[in-house]
Amino acid sequence: MAAPVMVCLGLLASLHRTGSEKLQTIPMVVIGAGLTVAACGQWIRHRHRILRALRKTPQNAGAHGAKPRP
Repeated sequence: MAAPVMVCLGLLASLHRTGSEKLQTIPMVVIGAGLTVAACGQWIRHRHRILRALRKTPQNAGAHGAKPRP
């Protein structure tokens, strides 16, 4: 939750600064955006791992079109 707030705060701060002072907000925006993208990637990978584990269980195998294990 802090990373998106960091991006918004950096963009808001850049609106209030003039000239070369705007460059001081760039690191905050870049770091916040990087953290947000990394967190989304981790969430997607975690979701796929859970889905793959659910599909491997015998009781759920028939629901996804796979044959149950003997």
